[in-house]
Amino acid sequence: MERGFVYEYLAGVDFPVYGDFYGSVIPMIPLGRWLMGVAVILFITGICLSRRRQISVLEMVRFGGRKGWWNAQFRKLLLVGASACFCYGFCMKGMDLLFRLPGERGTEELLIFLLWSVHMMTMMSIFCLSDLTAFRHLIPAALFVTEVSTFTVGFYHWHLSKFMFGNWGMYVWSNRVKKDYGFSPGVVMLLECVMLMAVRKIGGILLEKRDGCLYSI
Repeated sequence: MERGFVYEYLAGVDFPVYGDFYGSVIPMIPLGRWLMGVAVILFITGICLSRRRQISVLEMVRFGGRKGWWNAQFRKLLLVGASACFCYGFCMKGMDLLFRLPGERGTEELLIFLLWSVHMMTMMSIFCLSDLTAFRHLIPAALFVTEVSTFTVGFYHWHLSKFMFGNWGMYVWSNRVKKDYGFSPGVVMLLECVMLMAVRKIGGILLEKRDGCLYSI
């Protein structure tokens, strides 16, 4: 491992340099490292949503209705997501210190963590909203496919990389690394925050309009 765990696991999958062993093929080991973080966060999200379904009726009485319940649960999930992201990033940093691997500059390392965390929490929010539909069992796989497929498009078509959702959490595809075609970290994080707010709003509207059972079967 040439770089530290923080960079290798949180910064994303970079295009191999010319002459690299991987050539023009997507490097599967770095991609696997990236997807491991996605899997951990989605797994934690799935556990939280499963517990939420079991006690939703009782909790709804306490919050005075579906909309109040949704807003409270959405905030709770974001708090859990932020904690999970922090713990995952803390473990990566701890591995760097334990094995005395080279780290990044303070501002660069912070930006790596922020981009990764906001991206993970955006996927968590989509998972949370989709859990209210009949397709909730397919959502983790759909998020994985979306992440990999949009990253693949950006990987092979650099001029489109800044528009690909799968690249937005990857520091190595920002304009801090790829100046000519990388995305702006500030713009991407702002867009993902807007997505978070939109998901919260849509969830409240969806529940207010639904009759009968809270969860779709």
